Amino acid sequence: MRTTLKRRIGRWEQVTGNGRAASPPRTPHKIRQYQQPAARGRVLRGIGRFLLNVMLFFAVVAGGAAGGFYLWANEKIGQTAAHSKYTKISQRYLHVTVPNQPVIALVAGYDRRRGMVGDKGRSDTVMLVRLDPRKGEQSISLLSFPRDLRVPLYCEPGTSYGTGKINAAYSACGLKGTLLTVEALTGLPVNYDVSVNFRGFKQIVDKMGGVWIDVDRRYYVPPGAGYSSIDLYPGYQRLRGGQALDYARYRHGDSDLFRIIRQQAFIRSFRQQFSKLSFTDYPSVINTIANNIETGNKKGGSIPATTLLGYAQVIHGLSGGSVVQSKLANVTNAPDGSSDLIASPTTIANAVDAFTSPDLTADSRAAAQSKVGGVGHAKSSTDTAPAPESTTVLVLNAGDTQGLASDTSSGLAQRGYKIVATAADYPGARLWHTIVYYDPAQAKSKAAATQLLTFFDAGSVRKMVPSITSLANGAMVVAALGQTFDGTLPPIAPKIEIPTVQAPRVTTDPGLTEANVRGLQRRFRFRLEVPYTLASSSVLAIDSPIRVYRIAAKQTALRLTFDLPGYLVGYWSIEETAFSDAPILDDTHYTHHVGRRSFDYYFQDGHLHMIVLSENGATYWVTNTLDNYLSNETMKAIAGGLRPVGGRIHK
Repeated sequence: MRTTLKRRIGRWEQVTGNGRAASPPRTPHKIRQYQQPAARGRVLRGIGRFLLNVMLFFAVVAGGAAGGFYLWANEKIGQTAAHSKYTKISQRYLHVTVPNQPVIALVAGYDRRRGMVGDKGRSDTVMLVRLDPRKGEQSISLLSFPRDLRVPLYCEPGTSYGTGKINAAYSACGLKGTLLTVEALTGLPVNYDVSVNFRGFKQIVDKMGGVWIDVDRRYYVPPGAGYSSIDLYPGYQRLRGGQALDYARYRHGDSDLFRIIRQQAFIRSFRQQFSKLSFTDYPSVINTIANNIETGNKKGGSIPATTLLGYAQVIHGLSGGSVVQSKLANVTNAPDGSSDLIASPTTIANAVDAFTSPDLTADSRAAAQSKVGGVGHAKSSTDTAPAPESTTVLVLNAGDTQGLASDTSSGLAQRGYKIVATAADYPGARLWHTIVYYDPAQAKSKAAATQLLTFFDAGSVRKMVPSITSLANGAMVVAALGQTFDGTLPPIAPKIEIPTVQAPRVTTDPGLTEANVRGLQRRFRFRLEVPYTLASSSVLAIDSPIRVYRIAAKQTALRLTFDLPGYLVGYWSIEETAFSDAPILDDTHYTHHVGRRSFDYYFQDGHLHMIVLSENGATYWVTNTLDNYLSNETMKAIAGGLRPVGGRIHK
């Protein structure tokens, strides 16, 4: 056998397949002495290999850490699954969630006496929380019930055992009783129930490092008074767990209705504070939540980590205007002289409608009414969409359902949209998903199309093409309805009635505070300001009217607290500070310029809750009462009447 070696086929010879040379023989190959490459190249390659290895090492470590954290978080989330007898029973009556659709949770805060065997505890907080994850509709709605609200009570579905205070359902039947009672009262399907005891509440707040709350007045009840003690001074401050619980539970100086307002104010502040957490804070917070909260769901077990992550992403991206507080209006005292509260079926129905179809336009409408400039912070992609009344629409049927375009046109007209042409068929092949076209020649048309797309289950937004433009008849947007749209539009959201424009009710009285503020100037590095304009009939609060306190490290604040005599919770205030990291300042606001002065307007459901003037390297906050009693015009007049100590306004 002839081998390739015998044929001299190798790296030093060029031959044909038959062993003959392809060209004349060459001079035998000379062996050359090997030389090291230049030092510079060798060093650079060495550094490159080292850095690559380091990067790979950290990638592996980071990946392992991320995987480990995920497994640990899953384990901790598993601990929140129903484990007590009463929560396991209640979750049987919950409703299954639908992916990418709103979910409703019942939150019950309870207190259980130690050493009392079989004691179910007392429910001091009964609240529904609705989270809507749908694009363009993302929001949180809150609906709280006074603990003394008289309602039919249920321990079994469909069978009421009598009437009583709503918190009695928990005492009688545990969490199941509260769940069935609230569902019967509202007609709403509840997907999750969450129970947290007071001890857990305090631990969670402490692990958060406290929660920043704007305390409106002096709260003081001494120990041994026969009910919960409290000792808080007015001012924006960080409350630890016990203090936050005292604030949220307090009701003896006013009523249960104002306790609800404080609880909802706490939730707003908690959301602001949660967004400030760093990654290193999460393990301790997750661990504390896992040890103190039970969550029930229809399928049993814990809520999947991916589901919770999706909810967390929605909450993290919400603006302040997307947190809506639904209220029970016209709640009255029971005529029999008891401590019960009464709400009519109409009152309940209106609150439920506002809860399930929150009006996310109230703040922007109020800002427009006040002729305020652009929105600041947490601006969503649909904030710039024109109002339905300013949006012209043509609807095309791109599916097989007869009359779908005509019916949808009528539905959009009922929701305020301006229909400019008769519905017609789509001039192309049938579509599976809806397409909303926009006319790029018209301002804000793409934002209008993005907003309108949220009305349909799935689809896309595209620029108009000639075949669509020829049918549009000048419409800003054209909706081509695909097969996946079944004709169901979102319910018509009840509009929050924003305050009407009225003359400010104010008086000019700089002497009420000028001497005191001037005397305190030496304690501050920035220039203090004096309120020349006050809400009519205002007096300085009896308890802690003027307070100088340490708001943060190396930061001193001045707090002026005013009272409206004859009104139970008529406390409004002015806060002056150079503390620029206050979480409350990061919430959604509308900026308004008057000359060289800049005012930020913070609304709550159409009411001006706070106006912040920024100048002199500091901020000056005018804050409304707990229930926003002062009119928007009164708030604006007070803020505009602030004057620097010993100086003039720069116009």
